[in-house]
Amino acid sequence: MKLRHFVPIFLLILSGCNRPAENVDEAQARLTAVSKWRIQEILMDEAPVFKEGKHIPHISGVQFDEYMDWVRFLPDGTFEGHFKGATENKHFQWEKYKKQNVIALRDTVAKTGGWNIYPRNVYEDTFEMETRSTLYDPPRMTKLTLKFVNKS
Repeated sequence: MKLRHFVPIFLLILSGCNRPAENVDEAQARLTAVSKWRIQEILMDEAPVFKEGKHIPHISGVQFDEYMDWVRFLPDGTFEGHFKGATENKHFQWEKYKKQNVIALRDTVAKTGGWNIYPRNVYEDTFEMETRSTLYDPPRMTKLTLKFVNKS
């Protein structure tokens, strides 16, 4: 085979290996296939404020002293997470919304919460979940993104 044919075929194969999920069903299969997802990074309005266990100074002064160091998705709709230093795990509920093409998380007791996982952000070895809130920099709306990786 000539080199000029090999390179495009190689690039096509390579690009297909790490592609995002196409829909919520594929995203669900990827999320539930991993026993524990570990936190890698926290971003605030796309700027890193936490990465690989270390805080990164941010103009807002926000520092995350409490964060989930690992999470898991169970097929029954349970989302289990462990806050760093906690003795018990927290449980939430996840649900697929096919029409909106999103997986959403909410608190199982209060039935509230606004964490979203879009298929475009779910890969075999990493995923992102995001929310928008005025909690971190009132009254300004802030986008918070959590990046998790498969380190099983």
